[in-house]
Amino acid sequence: MAAQTPPQSALREFCPLYYLLNAIPAKVQKGFRSVMVYLTALDTNSDYIAVGSSIGMLYLYCRRVRQINKYSIEVSMPLKYVILNMLSCFDDLVAVGTAFGRVAVFQLVSQLPGRNKQLRRFDVVGLHKSTVTALAWSANGMKLFSGDDNGKVVYSTVDLDQGVCNPVLLFEELSAIVQLEYSQKVLLISSYQRSLLFYTQEQTLQQLGTKPRKSNGKFGACFQPGLCKQSDLLVYAARPGLRLWRTDVRGLVVDTLVLKRLFNQEVPQFELFARPGPTGGCRPHERQLGVVSCFLREGWVLSWNEYSVYVLDCLNQVIIGALESCGDIISVSCTENEIFILKGDRDIVRISNAPEDLASNSKMTYIVHRHDQLSNTPEAGKAGALMERPEVGERLDHQRGGSVRGTSDFHSRSSSITSCDSVQGMMLSTSTMEQSELSSSQYSAINQEDFQHELVVQAIKVKKKAKRRRQGEWQLYWMGYTGPGCGILNLVVTDQYIWCLDFKGGLYCSALPDRGLSWQKFEDNVQQVALSPSGSLLWKVEQKTMTAYACGKVTIKGKRHWYKALEDSAFVALGEDTAWIIRTSGDLYLQTGLSVDRPCARAVKVNCPCPMAQIVAHGGVVWALSQHRAVFYRDGLSSYCSEGEMWKFDKISESQGLEPICIALGENNTAWALDTSGSLWFRTGVTARKPQGEDDHWWQVSITDYVVFDQGSLFQTLIQATQNMAIATKAPVERVAECLRMAFLSQQFQCQPILVSSNTSGVWIAPGRNNFHVAKGSLSGMFWQGVVPRGTVSATKWAFVYSSAVLSKEGSFLWLGQSRKDLFCVWDQDGQMHPTTVQLPQDTEMVQLSACRDALWGLDQHGRVHIRTLSTSCPTGMHWNLLDLSQLGKVRLVSVSCGSQNVWACDGCGMVYFRVGTQPFNPSMMLPAWICIEPPEQPLGVHFTRIHTSPNDSMLWAMDNRGNIHVRMGITDEMPVGTDWEHIPGLQASQLVLSVKTVWVRCPNGEVARRYGITDKNPAGDYWKKIPGLLNWLTVTPMDELWAVSVSGGLRHRLTKTLVHNTVNSHVNTGSLRGEDLEEEWEVI
Repeated sequence: MAAQTPPQSALREFCPLYYLLNAIPAKVQKGFRSVMVYLTALDTNSDYIAVGSSIGMLYLYCRRVRQINKYSIEVSMPLKYVILNMLSCFDDLVAVGTAFGRVAVFQLVSQLPGRNKQLRRFDVVGLHKSTVTALAWSANGMKLFSGDDNGKVVYSTVDLDQGVCNPVLLFEELSAIVQLEYSQKVLLISSYQRSLLFYTQEQTLQQLGTKPRKSNGKFGACFQPGLCKQSDLLVYAARPGLRLWRTDVRGLVVDTLVLKRLFNQEVPQFELFARPGPTGGCRPHERQLGVVSCFLREGWVLSWNEYSVYVLDCLNQVIIGALESCGDIISVSCTENEIFILKGDRDIVRISNAPEDLASNSKMTYIVHRHDQLSNTPEAGKAGALMERPEVGERLDHQRGGSVRGTSDFHSRSSSITSCDSVQGMMLSTSTMEQSELSSSQYSAINQEDFQHELVVQAIKVKKKAKRRRQGEWQLYWMGYTGPGCGILNLVVTDQYIWCLDFKGGLYCSALPDRGLSWQKFEDNVQQVALSPSGSLLWKVEQKTMTAYACGKVTIKGKRHWYKALEDSAFVALGEDTAWIIRTSGDLYLQTGLSVDRPCARAVKVNCPCPMAQIVAHGGVVWALSQHRAVFYRDGLSSYCSEGEMWKFDKISESQGLEPICIALGENNTAWALDTSGSLWFRTGVTARKPQGEDDHWWQVSITDYVVFDQGSLFQTLIQATQNMAIATKAPVERVAECLRMAFLSQQFQCQPILVSSNTSGVWIAPGRNNFHVAKGSLSGMFWQGVVPRGTVSATKWAFVYSSAVLSKEGSFLWLGQSRKDLFCVWDQDGQMHPTTVQLPQDTEMVQLSACRDALWGLDQHGRVHIRTLSTSCPTGMHWNLLDLSQLGKVRLVSVSCGSQNVWACDGCGMVYFRVGTQPFNPSMMLPAWICIEPPEQPLGVHFTRIHTSPNDSMLWAMDNRGNIHVRMGITDEMPVGTDWEHIPGLQASQLVLSVKTVWVRCPNGEVARRYGITDKNPAGDYWKKIPGLLNWLTVTPMDELWAVSVSGGLRHRLTKTLVHNTVNSHVNTGSLRGEDLEEEWEVI
């Protein structure tokens, strides 16, 4: 007899929250380690969804504007968030508690006038010594109560105006705190042993009821909402044995609800979407209540614990709905008519009586365009049926192909057809049915297929428009796949197939993953695999015997015949008709004239200058990697001379200090290298006539934001061992690295990894235990070129470099100096970079410079401003004029910045000043007036120290003394001073530079990052992305060329090169927009 399906609750899940879960990374990069991100805490209200994580990051999703921000407690060790509590009053506040007893309060930025414009954080430290388990706010946000698993309850007064938070220990319970609630000057406390009331005015305690609990546990208590007097307060308190107390404000039990009989029959279950993988979980021997809160209607109580969630109608003695045997439930939060359940490692379920509103789907294009299409969600069919439109409902039900619970074909990766506006009440009532029909009216306009098509097309249009605006026509997709076996030792791709050799010697093959991977076991006991670029030749090196075998005919299925090619082989590389073999003795041999009918031949010894670890062959070019990580190329190869003439040492790799772990040759005459630090490099123009390539340096590809290098890979084993031994022996890292490489290669010489490969599809790398990635489309490489101005030497150490546009000619001026007491000017279009000396005022040190087309402003050590007028006849100016700052009184300026027409300044107290005109005097000989602009409200002791405007006056950014970055919003031609300030989160800065279109920062550790997504309508941009390089100083020209001072003091110019796959040409760019912006299209799948 088939098991009966449990009755369905009127509350259900309408759509998975993929829009939220996809916005939270599944793993992050910590150095070379890949760290999984587990979701550990949850709280919600009508405006926000707050999610805590195991890495100490708080993800806050704004439901009104469909954006997610992240915040962290800045400590050296990540803190796991275990409890969250949000409050919406005059300001939006989020309190977080961690597993190590730390409590922090975030005051969020508000867009409303007169409310907080600066993200602020307050800390409650020193009182909790163990995991914080409960948090509760007062209604006005001035009191915060926190409890921990040692029984401590802490009361913190929060003064947002003064920027202080003062905690005191309220009292201690004998067991862990389970739940806290505060109302009408009464704190309701639930611990493992009891529930009690604490009257904050009288400072007295009162236990709920007189009977002790029969057993201890996580039983909570809550106030009945909507009661405005303390004497009217009513409490619901959970008890063991499925009992629920209702008490008054003095702790007297008014009623005892025995709910056990309600569970003797089938419990209506929440209707959920099918999820991949195993479901269900550990179910306890008996059901119990847990943490409680009131929900939706009078007399309705929501109760949850680790194993179950129940919604109970206490007035009518009915179970509204339940979620049972669902695995570990971490946290539950509810809004007026929504229940959010965090369960497992990273699954969030929304249970409600109505779907989230559909009115703002068009704003969610950033979610929709990440996926190929929206699938047939059961939600659409359900909504169509509710609207009493049979024809629409029938079409949608037919498309979805079955009932909700029976759906196993659910592939939608976005719930962008939802929003935060909810319909009040239950669907079962007539009035609420009408409301639901109104809120779901968009379903009636089009059927599901048309609805999907409309969303996808709209998203593609937005994406292509942005691409044309900022990136040109190139596309780049970075895709990730899982390997077939136990790690990846060799990754080889041909025109049609991809081959993987795992650490256990299993060789697997799959067709190229245009429609997904289909791995087939090809061979066992393989030490190394080699294929010709077309895939017609296949060799293997056998484990233990170290004998090389050639495959008679490469077929994926059926029997294969292996011909013995050469004994004592350590590594093999195949060209289209040649085989290069490194013997275990270190000697190098060559076989020529190979074909499908003659897969191996007689081997001839080839002289080589040193023992080799890897050989690569492609298109008449042969490169080699020595055991000491040196790169060689074979000169003199041709169709008449397969052996070539000699090995030549690649001086370019040596001059750049490149230490490859493996190399590859690929399509479009490109060479690739993956180095020991996890960086990917390429060279172009590698041909038989010019095997070293046409580039005089390697181009570095920034991949760390897209490819996560796993700690357990063979590639990482060498890096990790180097770092560990260097610390243990207190020896230089370079010397330890060399010793370890020699030991590693001598013991595991036969295990030279092949972790990078290339074909017509793109470049493939295998950085982890059992995963690999491919970059399809176009790649952007970069190189910091050393520049030595004429008359100086390469050892010259520069202190700073600034840039400005040049009057009446192309290019930019570079203003650079070796100290504050000297200044030189160089035109970047001058091939010889001839510097012109610019005399500074006598006994003056310039602490900052800012230049535009017609003026150079300098700020000296006394806060005085000197202006040098620039002209076509005298591009570097004739003399300095001291600016009259009498209007500012005793104000001392610490920063100035010139645009094309306007000048901005900042004083030592953080006040901002604006004036029109870059010259010391205007034509009427009257001093331009300085206008004072209020800085944003910031915590005590935090103030602006640097101000920066763009060369065309369209952007204004600032930096405070803590390295926080801010942008001025609302700047237009009609309103050049803007409207308000906005904090830009994500990183700390020590330097900030602007071009006409881009914003760059130099971090305190010397790293450089660019702000992406900046437009006229979005002056704050979207996110930061770092580029390779460590620098002491940075500047950007108006045309987006980066110049810098290196850590060693040398002058550097950043070059970029775009490598377009499937075409012969590559595009060199000395600026940054066209090359750099390509990386914005990289996508991890």
